[in-house]
Amino acid sequence: MPAPPYNANINAVEGSKHTAFTSSVAAAPEIAARADPNPSADGPHRVVAAHTVKQFVEKNIFVRGAEAAFGCVQSGEYASNEIRTAKYTLLTFLPVNLFEQFTRIANLYFLIVAVLQLIPGLAPTSWFTTVAPLVIVLAINAIKEIVDDYYRHQSDREINSRTITVLEEGGRETPITWRELAVGDIVKVVNDTEFPADIVFLSSSEPANICYVETANLDGETNLKIKNCFTETAGRSLADEFKAFADGHSIHCELPNPELYKFDGAVVRRSDPDGPGGRLPLTADNLLLRGCTLRKTDWVVGVVVYTGLESKIMMNRMPAPRKVTQLERHMNVLVGIMFGLLFVIAAFMSMGVQIWDKAHGRSDWYLGYNGKYPDFFPGFRSWVIGVIRWMILLNGVIPISLYVTLEVVKVFQCKMILDLDREMYHAETDTRFSCRTTNLNEDLGQVQYVLSDKTGTLTQNVMGFVWLSAGDELYGKRTCRDTGYPIPSHIEEGTPHSVVLDPELLQGLGLDINLLAQQAPTKTNKSMRGHASIIRAAAVEPPNPALERFMLNLAICNTVVPAISDDGHFVYQASSPDEEALVTGAAFLGYRLYSRSADRVIVEVLRTGEHLQYQVLAVLEFSSDRKRMSIIARCPDNKIRLFCKGADTMIMARVMPRQPRITNVRHHLEEMALTGYRTLCVAEKELSEAAYAKWSAQYDAACVALSERDRKVADASEAIEKDMELLGATAVEDKLQDGVPEAIEALLVAGIGVWVLTGDKVETAVAIAMSCRLFTQEMALVELRERDFEGANDSAKEAAVLRGKQEEVSMEQTRLHAEVGSNCGPMVGLVVEGGALTRLLTPQNEGQLLDLCTSCKSVVCCRVTPKQKAQVVKLVQRLRKSIVLAIGDGANDVSMIQAAHIGCGISGREGRAAVMAADYAFAQFKYVSRLILLHGRAAFKRNSEVVWYAFYKNWIYNLVLLYFGFVTGFSSQPLFTSGLIAVFNLFFTSAPTVAFAVLEQDVSMATVLAVPQLYLETMKATRKEFLLEQLWWLVLVRRDMHHTGFRSWS
Repeated sequence: MPAPPYNANINAVEGSKHTAFTSSVAAAPEIAARADPNPSADGPHRVVAAHTVKQFVEKNIFVRGAEAAFGCVQSGEYASNEIRTAKYTLLTFLPVNLFEQFTRIANLYFLIVAVLQLIPGLAPTSWFTTVAPLVIVLAINAIKEIVDDYYRHQSDREINSRTITVLEEGGRETPITWRELAVGDIVKVVNDTEFPADIVFLSSSEPANICYVETANLDGETNLKIKNCFTETAGRSLADEFKAFADGHSIHCELPNPELYKFDGAVVRRSDPDGPGGRLPLTADNLLLRGCTLRKTDWVVGVVVYTGLESKIMMNRMPAPRKVTQLERHMNVLVGIMFGLLFVIAAFMSMGVQIWDKAHGRSDWYLGYNGKYPDFFPGFRSWVIGVIRWMILLNGVIPISLYVTLEVVKVFQCKMILDLDREMYHAETDTRFSCRTTNLNEDLGQVQYVLSDKTGTLTQNVMGFVWLSAGDELYGKRTCRDTGYPIPSHIEEGTPHSVVLDPELLQGLGLDINLLAQQAPTKTNKSMRGHASIIRAAAVEPPNPALERFMLNLAICNTVVPAISDDGHFVYQASSPDEEALVTGAAFLGYRLYSRSADRVIVEVLRTGEHLQYQVLAVLEFSSDRKRMSIIARCPDNKIRLFCKGADTMIMARVMPRQPRITNVRHHLEEMALTGYRTLCVAEKELSEAAYAKWSAQYDAACVALSERDRKVADASEAIEKDMELLGATAVEDKLQDGVPEAIEALLVAGIGVWVLTGDKVETAVAIAMSCRLFTQEMALVELRERDFEGANDSAKEAAVLRGKQEEVSMEQTRLHAEVGSNCGPMVGLVVEGGALTRLLTPQNEGQLLDLCTSCKSVVCCRVTPKQKAQVVKLVQRLRKSIVLAIGDGANDVSMIQAAHIGCGISGREGRAAVMAADYAFAQFKYVSRLILLHGRAAFKRNSEVVWYAFYKNWIYNLVLLYFGFVTGFSSQPLFTSGLIAVFNLFFTSAPTVAFAVLEQDVSMATVLAVPQLYLETMKATRKEFLLEQLWWLVLVRRDMHHTGFRSWS
């Protein structure tokens, strides 16, 4: 288990001990120290005993490692439910904040200078000249931290003071604050209330023993999710009713970890844990997480298993890694160079003192050093003192206000330009562009690669059910309008689910199209609740059995939650837009998902009004690794069937191989993919009672395992999901967002590499790449597929395959250059399959893989997992040392967004997880070209010139002092008063710099967007060019000084 994120930003606390607790050495030190000396065979786990008598234990402040300064609360063995996200306290603010600020080299440098100025007789200027600006700079940063931390304190106080009801013996419902809640408490949560801790769901007010949960605070998704209560405690509501459960059972669960969608636990009977029913499984479906909100359910009861810092939401709140821009790195190098240059100048000027002394024969008495310093060698002593004095006098060579000025400039750029850019406002969703960080603006001007998700990022993620393959026929290619039939009155003509308008499909389902269209359209019959009577009236023939089985499978095999809206209409809450489209399409065709509970699915057949009840025996959930889901149910005819749908590669590998339908479905799948549609296959399998009983024993054992549960459940799933009957396939259309082709074309013209990373199949991804102009008809496409590595069982053979692909790219490039000219740049597109990436993302092959990718104009990676997306991002950054921008819209894109130099989140239909992890957030992909080409280019040029100007003005000022030294015997005497020196950087020269950085335009916005090639100027700027330009500014300083007449002083 990963160690909890004990860090300065989040400090939670240890709470009351109520139960036994076991742990592992892999856990955090505080947890490992409390490990059970006799862990069970299931491996390290936690044992929770529910109780109906609330215990209050005094809490004590204690010291925990480096975080002691921020204060933690502990008593007993578990984290208290009191949280502290505030960074400072009254006692710790000053030392901690000063320590953080002096980790900046520039601040530390000026602190050393200030200390030297306090030595009597050594400093040529007053300590005030350095201390005053330094204090102001430190104060500005401290005030910013105080304001931020004040709001954290306010939030902590509000959260910890919320109340929750605890059930106690005698039927008492006792309200307590969240901070008093502890592991083992049995709590009652009411509707529209946030869960105060991670709770095992025991009972509900709902007759179906379920509850509806909104997880927007957790993963950003606003759709409701169903949670199922532990069946043995269903229907109970009073503490006395739970007492027998609490006395006779304990909950064994995994140690605290940040996995939001995984929970391995079991309810164990104390008297006979190994007997029948002695261990009953608990999964993520039974866990109500802190931060989620109870919806459309009067109340739920549960027992607390994780509190405070050990709750999953808190364990996921790791501080984002600080991203340092290229400009900051260049600036740090420049500060080092300037310090070295300052030392050299001070050394030469101090030597001038020696020469001047010898020229005068003796030192004048008024320049004496009054013997306060150790007398090394007389000449060396005076030289060392002279170096120190000159370095103090010229300390302004390194501008003290530079870092603060840059921070102010970046805030102004974000707030005044990016946040107020009306061209980046999406009116349809009322979404504004948002800067979630201010320190990466200039890196936007040096982006070399844009790596993008496809679904919901390039496309709208508004899914339409458009085609289906069933009974050896492909439906959806023609609609009622195409064939002259009238439009059914219960269906909108512009519906995205165009397959429901196919006259052949409607007839195959036994519906008369003319009767469907006879009833005048009304608001009622356009709703899902109102079109049952229309379909019933139009049902004139029995449906095609193959089509009916297909429709029932779509209605059953999903996790969609049907609900009734406020206006009385049926609505579907789905975690996936694909599932919502398929279930909605089935409902329009007469097979409506009517209700769903933990153990029952009811499908309403609208043609007859019959309600078919399916008893759910097992749900094999979808995951990015499985790429499929299955439901095993006892059907109305009392037979047990497995209903399955998933990616074509997964389903085709698990169906009976000699079915005549397979060939037709493969052809249909290819046609769907070439059209750019997302495809799924649908399959079914009938199970005998004996086969199910045997498998169920294996599956039940896997579900209660506390070690390697995922692997054991996966093995059980593999054992049952085979030899299925293929029913057909579906095609879902996800249209491109507006402006995507133009945005990608502009990025490519600007010299930026655009790669698309998607989980779709190759044909679908290529079709979308063509439509968004990532690939064009003039380009040659080279594919790197998993099948290319058949027989390549070692890295040498894999490298040989890569060399062959590289030669193929070179040949295609040569051919295209001969046809269209050699000035057109790369003309080859690369398609990489996820299976090939699995082989090649290794230390032996990754370099050669990246060479192949970067030699092509555009790259599309298909069938990739979220982990592979992040690996590709890191590969480009590590081996190419390039600025990479990653953009996505879903939770599966978070790892990629966080791994990139710059992460952008699309606020789409898959929640706000990507937005919350991103540096910049907006509503449409098309805005990324404006962000990079316009604002990124401008920010880099402006901020670079702010740095140059900061050093330029300071050199102007210090060269005056330097020239003055020539006429004062190199005696390091100040020319200006202390007050003037102190305010020169902070006030006299800061405002023009800020104004320049916010308002400067070298060319108009329209020109920048019309000529993307202008971006090459900033994209290809290197550290060497940056430093050379800085030296050119110093040449200008010398020229300016000569023009102002200082030349005559020497």
